[in-house]
Amino acid sequence: MRIGSRPLVQPISVADAGFFRSGDFYLRVSAFGLVTFALFALLGLRLWSLQLVQGPRLAAEAKRDVFRHVRLPAPRAAIEDAEGRLLVGTDGRVSVTADADALGALDERGRWHPSAEGRAVLRRFSRLSRVPLPRLLRRIEREQLRAPHAPAVIIPRAERALAVYLDERPGAFPGVSAAPYPQRSYPQGRIGGEFLGLLGEINADQLKRRPRRRPGEVIGQSGVEARYDRYLNLGLARARVAVDARGRPIGPLTILQQPRPNRVLRLTIDIRIQRAAERAITNALTGARRRGKWDARGAAAVVMDARTGALRALATAPGFNQVAAARDPDYLEQVLSSEDRMLNRAIAGTYPTGSTFKPIVAQAALAAGLIDTGSTIYCSSTYWYGGREFKNAAPMEASLRLRDALKYSCDTWFYRLGAVFYERQRRGSLDIQRWARRLGLGAPTGVDVPGEAAGIVPTPQWVRNTLDDPTWHPGQSINLSIGQGFLTASPLQMAVAYAALANGGRVVQPHVAEGLYDLSGKRRKRFRWKARRVSLPGVHAIREGVYAAANLPGGTSYGVFADFPVKVAGKTGTAEVPPSPNDHSWYASWAPHQDPRYVVVVLVEHGGFGADAAAPAAREIYEALFRIPKGNARRQP
Repeated sequence: MRIGSRPLVQPISVADAGFFRSGDFYLRVSAFGLVTFALFALLGLRLWSLQLVQGPRLAAEAKRDVFRHVRLPAPRAAIEDAEGRLLVGTDGRVSVTADADALGALDERGRWHPSAEGRAVLRRFSRLSRVPLPRLLRRIEREQLRAPHAPAVIIPRAERALAVYLDERPGAFPGVSAAPYPQRSYPQGRIGGEFLGLLGEINADQLKRRPRRRPGEVIGQSGVEARYDRYLNLGLARARVAVDARGRPIGPLTILQQPRPNRVLRLTIDIRIQRAAERAITNALTGARRRGKWDARGAAAVVMDARTGALRALATAPGFNQVAAARDPDYLEQVLSSEDRMLNRAIAGTYPTGSTFKPIVAQAALAAGLIDTGSTIYCSSTYWYGGREFKNAAPMEASLRLRDALKYSCDTWFYRLGAVFYERQRRGSLDIQRWARRLGLGAPTGVDVPGEAAGIVPTPQWVRNTLDDPTWHPGQSINLSIGQGFLTASPLQMAVAYAALANGGRVVQPHVAEGLYDLSGKRRKRFRWKARRVSLPGVHAIREGVYAAANLPGGTSYGVFADFPVKVAGKTGTAEVPPSPNDHSWYASWAPHQDPRYVVVVLVEHGGFGADAAAPAAREIYEALFRIPKGNARRQP
């Protein structure tokens, strides 16, 4: 279009149309296209690699960024008694746990302290749960001392409403969540805690000794729970919880893998006899206090198979409530810090034995040839030796054979033996001590309940190493001959010794575990226990004496067992424990006399005469053993 001679529109520049038809143009366009195609091809390959080749790995990593994997206590295998009755099982509970790392941190000494934000979360949770804030903090601190960085249980048994509230509002209390936890159940109630034992989270010291265990794992801390933890403990369950960008839990805990128990630990304990033994020693303590024995506060009873060492009952008082300990961490802490409650007097309490030691002294005298079964020794009201007077428990003037010396429990009869033993000891023969050790005193018995004490069988060497006065005096041999002085033994050790006297010389290893069974009741493992033989020359005379003490007029426990339908052979013991005016009360026995099946030993601290507290308790236990109804046999006055 032109206006006059000039075009209306003029181009700024003019391209050479021939270039676009040239080979150079097409070469450049083709190169650009190839480069573009290559770039898109590389991008496609990268997308293919991310989606198909690396997709599963990247997805797993993404999930790890969203979830934290944790370990929780797994159910433990069950424990049952000799008759297959369930003693300890596992049931479920919902607990509230706190993530200590999200709510605070450990200092250089390993003590946990809450952060400002963590304290605020716990303060709000305290108002919701009505659990005081100091208690929540104390529980987290305690759990972190035992198992650093593991989830801390702050409410062991949460109400359903609280658990549902936390599950529905996972972000309301970051670091606090509800989780299912297995818990020990006790269908028989609180009975048997002294041998069943307690559970607790593994602590730092235990982790060093047991590197295969993990922080937060619940292990046996006492009793058979500890001794057989390798069979009962199934480790930890795997779980995961959703977390926010700061690693704080914001969702419910989900169990991924839960080990299931496939075995049962069967004990030799008969829960019916255990219940009777606990009731008997409780009654004995109550009766002793009613008689004015104000310091009668502890007692123990051992019921054992005389031939095998299988323990049918192992009772101690005072004890603890393992049911409450499983449910209440504060009560568990109190029990673990109480030496009196944790002391299993049946195996760890050691006491002067009093006259229950006399049969052992008699065996030493028979073996050494100092007496024979027909020998007589004078029993007097008093006995003088080395310028000292030793008195008999009751006035008597008679020459007695061994049987009657045990029947009447004549002290001066044994004092005279003690003087002879002292003269032999000066020439290097430790007859009493050697026989005490042969029959199981002075060393652990090897019972499979942790914590037993060795006791003391004093020797001249022990005196030199222990006492300020290194001299063994004649009076020490004389006192030893009636179970006094420095001699101490546990009720379990006395049960082992009396079992050997009853069964003809088989020194058994006491035990509470019988074997492992599968869930169908088939035995998969039987535990084996050692025993050793000792020759007991003249032991029939000792058996006759212990039988006479319980069954013939004048015997020290005749008033308790004279009318008992099953013939019991038993020896009382009254052990002095100055400065207390109240003696320890002992009774060591077996039954039936001619065919011994059971050994029963009872100790009542400060209970007085053996016939007043311990022997009646033993009778209660025998009534349960032989299923004799109370009142079926009238007790003699």
